[in-house]
Amino acid sequence: MLLLTDRPLTEKLLVTFTLVVVIPLITVGTISYFHASRVLEQEAREYNWQIIDQVKMYVEDYLRDYEITTLKIVNHPDTLAFLKIDSIEEMNESGMIPLLTNVLRNEAFSQSDIAKITLVLEEIATMDSAGEIDAATELMNEQWYQEVSGVGSPKIISRVIRWQDRDVPVISVVKRIANPFSLQPFGMLVIDLNYQRLNDVARKITPGITGYLFIVDQHGNYVYHPDKEKIGTAYRQEYWERMNGGASGSFVGSGNNADLITFSDSERTGWTYATAIPYSEVTQGMEYIKQMILKTVILSLVFVVIIGGSFSSGVLTPIKRLQQYMKRVEKADFSQRLPVESADEIGQLSAGFNKMMEQLSSLVREVYVAKIREGELRLRQKEMEIKTLQSQMNPHFLYNALETVRGMAFAKEEEDIAAISSSMAKLLRYNLREQQTVVTVEQEIAMCKLYLRIQKYRFDEKLEYQFQIPEWGRRQKITRFSLQPLIENAIVHGVEPIAGSTVIDVSAEKESADAFILWIKDTGAGMSSETRKRLQADIRQKDVSDGGSHIGMVNVHRRNQLVFGQQYGLLLKRADGNGTIVGIRLPYEAGKEAE
Repeated sequence: MLLLTDRPLTEKLLVTFTLVVVIPLITVGTISYFHASRVLEQEAREYNWQIIDQVKMYVEDYLRDYEITTLKIVNHPDTLAFLKIDSIEEMNESGMIPLLTNVLRNEAFSQSDIAKITLVLEEIATMDSAGEIDAATELMNEQWYQEVSGVGSPKIISRVIRWQDRDVPVISVVKRIANPFSLQPFGMLVIDLNYQRLNDVARKITPGITGYLFIVDQHGNYVYHPDKEKIGTAYRQEYWERMNGGASGSFVGSGNNADLITFSDSERTGWTYATAIPYSEVTQGMEYIKQMILKTVILSLVFVVIIGGSFSSGVLTPIKRLQQYMKRVEKADFSQRLPVESADEIGQLSAGFNKMMEQLSSLVREVYVAKIREGELRLRQKEMEIKTLQSQMNPHFLYNALETVRGMAFAKEEEDIAAISSSMAKLLRYNLREQQTVVTVEQEIAMCKLYLRIQKYRFDEKLEYQFQIPEWGRRQKITRFSLQPLIENAIVHGVEPIAGSTVIDVSAEKESADAFILWIKDTGAGMSSETRKRLQADIRQKDVSDGGSHIGMVNVHRRNQLVFGQQYGLLLKRADGNGTIVGIRLPYEAGKEAE
């Protein structure tokens, strides 16, 4: 998805829809495909095992009948008499040859699939159902003869014999014959069966469309194969090693045209019955499933493109319209309004855009008006600077005049007048020379004491004052000329209106780790509720440039907020008949306490 970061929303939506639909579809299809593959392959194996079990059961029953036939021949009186012969001369003189030939021929002619029956007298001769007599050594030299060593149940072997002047593959039912007196084996009965019955059975079964049945003996040689040329030849070695490792199983061969081999061993015959089916036939159903999954994915893609395109158009058209309107807004055109066509998120976005345009238009008007006011304020500020420069001449004149008055008072020994003149001169000097915005509380207290000293000459015993500021408080910061207006307010509203004495107390109190309060308390007349409300309103809202009453307190409040922050400034704690308590909240600096 990072590759689509800068691509249009249409492409992002189409890719997202495609991934959401196709990935689950491919995942489910792939899982279904492999599951179906396993199921089809397992069904093919189970079906072939059923075929093999049926063929194996039939062949074993078929051969069991001939095992009974061997017992019938061996126990025939003529056979028993023949077996007592000890030499070829005795056999020729006994007259038993026609009788035994007749016994073997009758049994051979009783079943059409019997090719030949041979009776072997070891070290003497062999006689077959055709009446031919040969030396026994030729048959005894064959490999299988020595493997049939024990006396007991007949053995089943596959071999190729010479019959009617041609080589014919046969299945031989072989039974050892023992001497009834010594119980030592001295002969053998061999019934050779042609493949007529086995071919009939193989033609009736159909493992797949082009599959076939084959049988391999315990040595890995073909006992039966539809191709008669392969009977007696060796089976493929790598396949035989895999089949020889278990009683039954299945595997897929190697190569481009691999077969699904299913096999099962027979304990009775020692043979391995197997079926071979081209693996492509087994997977024909899986190919169909694969094609259906592919077609479904393609149809889903077409469906996603059609439906996703329609959905994208419905969603993106209002967004593109909003984009066009935003470009107009970038050009400072705030008059545009989007049509709200629905109540969904797009409609809410359009309504929000329209509301934003209203607010922007309003803000632009407000900014325009503010700019005009700002220009007016600059003009007023220039005027005030000019007036300030002009007024600076007056304090200098007053300061020089006060010094003259002080000198004359000392000359005439008028100490009170000299003290008042000195205090006023110091106040003027503080006003003219101190250009710092922020001073220490200690400095403010010193100036307030000069001011109160002058007022004390005016009110005498009617005014008392005290400063209870701890050392940590004296080292804190305060804006210049903050305390004097508050003390002057206490004199105007607390001392002047009453006849009795008034005490003005200035103290400090820690409010928190970050702030402290300077309290100015008086025991004077206080304020009426109307005056108190008006003062509180002035502190909150009044513009200093408007002038009028309480301008000094408002000035103090505004200057401390501008310097220290909006959380600082004046507090009006009490203003009733028992006096007034006004505070000024200031920032507390812990390091100043230890200086």
